[in-house]
Amino acid sequence: MCPWVYLLPERVFILPLIRHFLIKKEIGRENLARDTPYIFAVNHNSHLDEFVTMPAIMMSTRRKTHFFADRKHWFQGKLYFRLLARRFAAIPVDRGKDGSDDSLRKGVKYLKKGHNVIIYPEGTRGSGFELNKGKVGVAKIALWSGAPVVPVGVWGTHLLMPKGKHKPDIKKIVTVKFGKPLRFDEYEGKGDDREVLREVTDRIMLAIAELVGLTYIV
Repeated sequence: MCPWVYLLPERVFILPLIRHFLIKKEIGRENLARDTPYIFAVNHNSHLDEFVTMPAIMMSTRRKTHFFADRKHWFQGKLYFRLLARRFAAIPVDRGKDGSDDSLRKGVKYLKKGHNVIIYPEGTRGSGFELNKGKVGVAKIALWSGAPVVPVGVWGTHLLMPKGKHKPDIKKIVTVKFGKPLRFDEYEGKGDDREVLREVTDRIMLAIAELVGLTYIV
Protein backbone atom coordinates (compact mmCIF):
# COMPACT_ATOMS: atom_id res chain seq x y z
CA MET A 1 0.00 0.00 0.00
CA CYS A 2 1.24 3.50 -0.83
CA PRO A 3 2.47 5.21 2.37
CA TRP A 4 0.29 8.25 1.76
CA VAL A 5 -2.83 6.08 1.44
CA TYR A 6 -1.94 4.23 4.65
CA LEU A 7 -1.31 7.55 6.43
CA LEU A 8 -4.49 9.25 5.19
CA PRO A 9 -6.42 9.07 8.51
CA GLU A 10 -3.45 10.54 10.44
CA ARG A 11 -2.76 13.20 7.81
CA VAL A 12 -6.36 14.37 7.40
CA PHE A 13 -7.88 13.87 10.83
CA ILE A 14 -5.68 12.80 13.74
CA LEU A 15 -2.56 14.95 13.34
CA PRO A 16 -4.43 18.25 12.78
CA LEU A 17 -6.59 17.60 15.85
CA ILE A 18 -3.64 16.68 18.07
CA ARG A 19 -1.68 19.71 16.93
CA HIS A 20 -4.65 22.00 17.44
CA PHE A 21 -5.59 20.81 20.91
CA LEU A 22 -2.42 19.38 22.51
CA ILE A 23 0.89 20.13 20.79
CA LYS A 24 2.49 23.51 21.31
CA LYS A 25 5.83 22.74 19.65
CA GLU A 26 7.46 20.03 17.55
CA ILE A 27 11.21 20.49 17.44
CA GLY A 28 13.85 18.60 15.48
CA ARG A 29 11.76 16.95 12.77
CA GLU A 30 14.51 17.95 10.35
CA ASN A 31 16.61 15.22 12.01
CA LEU A 32 14.37 12.56 10.49
CA ALA A 33 15.27 11.33 7.03
CA ARG A 34 13.15 9.10 4.82
CA ASP A 35 15.88 6.71 3.71
CA THR A 36 15.99 4.47 6.79
CA PRO A 37 13.70 3.05 9.48
CA TYR A 38 14.28 4.28 13.02
CA ILE A 39 13.98 3.16 16.59
CA PHE A 40 12.36 6.04 18.48
CA ALA A 41 13.33 5.97 22.16
CA VAL A 42 10.87 8.12 24.12
CA ASN A 43 10.56 9.13 27.76
CA HIS A 44 7.26 7.84 29.11
CA ASN A 45 4.95 9.72 31.45
CA SER A 46 1.44 9.25 30.05
CA HIS A 47 -0.70 7.14 27.74
CA LEU A 48 -0.91 10.31 25.65
CA ASP A 49 2.71 9.82 24.59
CA GLU A 50 1.70 7.48 21.77
CA PHE A 51 -0.87 9.97 20.51
CA VAL A 52 1.48 12.97 20.41
CA THR A 53 4.48 11.17 18.89
CA MET A 54 3.03 8.64 16.46
CA PRO A 55 1.42 10.89 13.80
CA ALA A 56 4.40 13.27 13.52
CA ILE A 57 6.82 10.33 13.22
CA MET A 58 4.76 8.70 10.49
CA MET A 59 4.31 11.94 8.55
CA SER A 60 8.01 12.81 8.76
CA THR A 61 9.34 9.39 7.74
CA ARG A 62 6.39 8.15 5.64
CA ARG A 63 6.83 4.72 7.17
CA LYS A 64 4.55 2.40 9.06
CA THR A 65 5.29 2.72 12.75
CA HIS A 66 4.71 0.28 15.60
CA PHE A 67 5.04 0.75 19.34
CA PHE A 68 5.71 -1.58 22.25
CA ALA A 69 2.61 -1.79 24.40
CA ASP A 70 1.63 -3.44 27.66
CA ARG A 71 -0.66 -6.30 26.68
CA LYS A 72 -3.05 -5.89 29.61
CA HIS A 73 -3.65 -2.17 29.03
CA TRP A 74 -3.54 -1.88 25.22
CA PHE A 75 -4.96 -5.22 24.12
CA GLN A 76 -7.40 -5.96 26.93
CA GLY A 77 -8.29 -2.47 28.14
CA LYS A 78 -10.54 0.33 26.93
CA LEU A 79 -11.87 0.22 23.38
CA TYR A 80 -9.95 3.24 22.07
CA PHE A 81 -6.66 1.77 23.30
CA ARG A 82 -7.46 -1.56 21.65
CA LEU A 83 -8.35 0.19 18.39
CA LEU A 84 -5.09 2.16 18.40
CA ALA A 85 -3.07 -0.96 19.14
CA ARG A 86 -4.76 -2.72 16.24
CA ARG A 87 -4.36 0.22 13.85
CA PHE A 88 -0.60 0.38 14.35
CA ALA A 89 -0.01 -3.35 14.91
CA ALA A 90 1.42 -2.60 18.34
CA ILE A 91 3.92 -5.08 19.76
CA PRO A 92 2.51 -6.67 22.94
CA VAL A 93 4.70 -6.86 26.02
CA ASP A 94 3.88 -8.93 29.08
CA ARG A 95 5.26 -7.07 32.07
CA GLY A 96 7.00 -9.09 34.73
CA LYS A 97 7.13 -12.22 32.59
CA ASP A 98 9.87 -14.00 30.69
CA GLY A 99 9.77 -13.63 26.95
CA SER A 100 10.43 -9.90 26.59
CA ASP A 101 13.17 -10.77 24.11
CA ASP A 102 10.49 -12.31 21.90
CA SER A 103 8.76 -8.93 21.74
CA LEU A 104 12.05 -7.21 20.93
CA ARG A 105 12.76 -9.66 18.14
CA LYS A 106 9.35 -8.94 16.67
CA GLY A 107 10.38 -5.27 16.66
CA VAL A 108 13.58 -6.23 14.83
CA LYS A 109 11.50 -8.00 12.18
CA TYR A 110 9.47 -4.84 11.62
CA LEU A 111 12.66 -2.79 11.30
CA LYS A 112 14.01 -5.25 8.73
CA LYS A 113 10.78 -4.71 6.76
CA GLY A 114 11.49 -0.97 6.73
CA HIS A 115 9.06 0.02 9.47
CA ASN A 116 9.77 2.26 12.49
CA VAL A 117 9.32 1.18 16.09
CA ILE A 118 8.70 3.26 19.21
CA ILE A 119 10.05 2.01 22.52
CA TYR A 120 9.96 3.46 26.03
CA PRO A 121 13.29 2.55 27.65
CA GLU A 122 12.02 3.30 31.16
CA GLY A 123 9.57 0.43 30.77
CA THR A 124 6.74 2.16 32.58
CA ARG A 125 5.28 5.63 33.04
CA GLY A 126 7.07 8.09 35.30
CA SER A 127 6.13 11.35 36.97
CA GLY A 128 7.49 13.68 34.30
CA PHE A 129 9.87 15.29 36.77
CA GLU A 130 12.57 12.63 36.69
CA LEU A 131 13.78 9.83 34.45
CA ASN A 132 13.69 6.23 35.60
CA LYS A 133 16.65 3.97 34.94
CA GLY A 134 16.56 2.80 31.34
CA LYS A 135 16.09 -0.90 30.68
CA VAL A 136 18.46 -2.55 28.24
CA GLY A 137 15.76 -3.65 25.80
CA VAL A 138 16.33 -0.49 23.79
CA ALA A 139 20.01 -1.38 23.40
CA LYS A 140 19.19 -4.96 22.41
CA ILE A 141 16.88 -3.95 19.60
CA ALA A 142 19.38 -1.31 18.42
CA LEU A 143 22.30 -3.73 18.30
CA TRP A 144 20.32 -6.67 16.94
CA SER A 145 18.84 -4.59 14.11
CA GLY A 146 21.60 -2.08 13.39
CA ALA A 147 18.93 0.62 13.02
CA PRO A 148 19.66 4.17 14.23
CA VAL A 149 18.05 5.31 17.47
CA VAL A 150 16.30 8.69 17.61
CA PRO A 151 15.99 10.01 21.19
CA VAL A 152 12.66 11.75 21.73
CA GLY A 153 11.77 14.03 24.63
CA VAL A 154 8.11 14.64 25.42
CA TRP A 155 7.08 17.28 27.94
CA GLY A 156 3.56 18.14 29.06
CA THR A 157 1.67 14.88 28.78
CA HIS A 158 2.38 14.21 32.46
CA LEU A 159 0.31 17.29 33.29
CA LEU A 160 -2.59 16.45 30.99
CA MET A 161 -2.99 12.76 31.81
CA PRO A 162 -0.58 11.54 34.50
CA LYS A 163 -0.34 7.98 35.70
CA GLY A 164 -3.61 7.00 37.38
CA LYS A 165 -5.75 9.41 35.37
CA HIS A 166 -7.95 8.03 32.60
CA LYS A 167 -9.26 11.15 30.89
CA PRO A 168 -6.92 13.88 29.63
CA ASP A 169 -7.17 17.61 30.12
CA ILE A 170 -7.20 19.39 26.78
CA LYS A 171 -4.53 22.10 26.75
CA LYS A 172 -2.06 23.10 24.05
CA ILE A 173 1.07 22.67 26.17
CA VAL A 174 2.90 19.59 24.84
CA THR A 175 6.40 19.86 23.39
CA VAL A 176 7.92 17.00 21.39
CA LYS A 177 11.66 17.14 20.64
CA PHE A 178 13.43 14.81 18.21
CA GLY A 179 17.17 14.47 18.73
CA LYS A 180 19.77 13.51 16.18
CA PRO A 181 19.93 9.79 15.34
CA LEU A 182 22.41 7.75 17.35
CA ARG A 183 24.31 4.88 15.76
CA PHE A 184 26.17 2.13 17.57
CA ASP A 185 28.03 0.44 14.72
CA GLU A 186 31.13 0.07 16.91
CA TYR A 187 29.23 -2.49 19.00
CA GLU A 188 28.17 -4.73 16.12
CA GLY A 189 27.99 -8.35 17.24
CA LYS A 190 27.88 -7.42 20.95
CA GLY A 191 24.12 -7.44 21.37
CA ASP A 192 24.32 -9.89 24.27
CA ASP A 193 27.20 -8.27 26.16
CA ARG A 194 25.76 -6.94 29.43
CA GLU A 195 28.27 -4.12 29.84
CA VAL A 196 27.78 -2.96 26.26
CA LEU A 197 23.98 -3.09 26.61
CA ARG A 198 24.17 -0.97 29.77
CA GLU A 199 26.48 1.57 28.14
CA VAL A 200 24.32 1.92 25.02
CA THR A 201 21.17 2.25 27.11
CA ASP A 202 22.68 4.97 29.28
CA ARG A 203 23.88 6.91 26.22
CA ILE A 204 20.35 6.87 24.85
CA MET A 205 18.86 7.91 28.18
CA LEU A 206 21.34 10.78 28.55
CA ALA A 207 20.30 12.05 25.11
CA ILE A 208 16.64 11.93 26.15
CA ALA A 209 17.46 13.70 29.42
CA GLU A 210 19.09 16.54 27.53
CA LEU A 211 16.01 16.97 25.35
CA VAL A 212 13.62 17.24 28.31
CA GLY A 213 16.01 19.14 30.59
CA LEU A 214 16.18 16.47 33.30
CA THR A 215 19.06 14.79 35.09
CA TYR A 216 19.74 11.13 34.44
CA ILE A 217 21.86 9.22 36.91
CA VAL A 218 24.10 6.71 35.16
